[in-house]
Amino acid sequence: MIAFINGILDSIDDNYVYIDCNGVGYRVMMPGFDVAEIGNVGENVKVYTHYHVTENEMSLYGFNSVKSKKLFEMLISVNGIGPKNGIAILSELTADEVMNALVTGDAKALSSAKGVGKKIAERAILELGNKIDASELIGVSETNSDISFDSEIVMALESLGYSRQEANTAIRSAEYQEGMTEEEFLKACLKTMI
Repeated sequence: MIAFINGILDSIDDNYVYIDCNGVGYRVMMPGFDVAEIGNVGENVKVYTHYHVTENEMSLYGFNSVKSKKLFEMLISVNGIGPKNGIAILSELTADEVMNALVTGDAKALSSAKGVGKKIAERAILELGNKIDASELIGVSETNSDISFDSEIVMALESLGYSRQEANTAIRSAEYQEGMTEEEFLKACLKTMI
C-alpha cells in the first residue's frame, strides 16, 4: 500500500525514524543498520516501506534498500517470524549476512537475533535457503565480488544434480581469480564439492 516515503528526516528514536512528508509525520520502525546509515536529521531521505496490518495495529517498517525490504518480507513469510523478529534479525546481521546464513544453513547466526530460537532459524533456512539466488550473494565474499556469470553457474550445477543451496555454497566457497572464464570457475566450484 505504501511502497516508500520520501521526505525530511525529523528525528530518530532507537529503531524508529520520524519522516516529515509534506507536513505529515510518519513513524517507521527500521533495522539498526538502516537507522545508522539513514542520514542526519533535517536531510531528505527515501525509505522503502512494508505496511503491516493486524487486528490490533497498523505499522510501517522501513529499509534503505529494496533488497533489505524484500528480504524482510521473505523472513516474515516464515511461520514464527513476525515483523519485530524480522527487524531484530536485520538489526543483528546485515542483509548480505542474513542471505549467507540462509544459503549456508547457519542457524546459529540467525538465532543470534533477539527472539529468534534455533527451531525458528532452522525453519527459515529450510523454507528460504533455496529461494535466495547466488547473484544476490555477490559482494558478500570479497573473493567472488567480480563474478558476473553466477546465475549460469547455478544452472549448470543444478543440471548436474546439485541443489540450489549446494550451488550457492560452492560459488561462495570457490576461489575466484580475476579473468577466470565461466568454465574455469565452474571447475573451481566443482572442486569444492569433492
